[in-house]
Amino acid sequence: MKTYFYERTAYKLSDQPVPSCFMQLDEQIDRAFASFEEAYGHRSVVMAESICARMADLEMYAFLIEDARKRHSVDPRGDEKATILTRSFFVGYLGAGRALLDICAATLTVLYALPLGASESTFANGDFWHQLVSTVPNVHRRYHPLRLFITEFLRWSLETAHRIAPLVVAQRQFGKFAPRDQHLQVLDDPQAALGHLTDLPLPYRWSDPLRLHDRWKPQFMILCEKVCVDLEKSISPR
Repeated sequence: MKTYFYERTAYKLSDQPVPSCFMQLDEQIDRAFASFEEAYGHRSVVMAESICARMADLEMYAFLIEDARKRHSVDPRGDEKATILTRSFFVGYLGAGRALLDICAATLTVLYALPLGASESTFANGDFWHQLVSTVPNVHRRYHPLRLFITEFLRWSLETAHRIAPLVVAQRQFGKFAPRDQHLQVLDDPQAALGHLTDLPLPYRWSDPLRLHDRWKPQFMILCEKVCVDLEKSISPR
């Protein structure tokens, strides 16, 4: 039977379409299990909902960032409100993305019985990649092309203190009355450092968080599609 696990995530609360890989995975679950109790006694079904939930969280935060701009577009103090909310929601976005990466790595650890503990089952751990290529080289080959993207995002999640500069830094960099789009930006530069955010002008690259989402979302979707394939293989039709 179908579990409709994606309806127990933030996708249920939004107009964002559920990614097709999760719908297809539920079709496989439908073929494999005769009852809800049987389905949710299988670890792969629990992992599927966890992955889908974190992808939904990621998209929810991207929506909130965009919505903050629209909601405050006509407010006399809307520019300041939008920039404050953008920074707060982007912190949540990075946390959701890190959680999605972690649940995907943990799922692969379970599916392929990698000899790693819970805290070691993360893409950030070099030994995870070593164990994956040693245990299931064909699976490692499928995920390896995503490693540059994963490394970039993990670095963002670890460098939040340096990358999401306070609004005052953007105001000093671009001017207090600069266009709102400039104040919305964050530091898209691995050289950014908290101790140098008072230097003017800052020699760093700036980016709009929504443009970063546009850059990262396709990669997150590829990752989810790959993990869904592995989950499908772990669920045998009855």
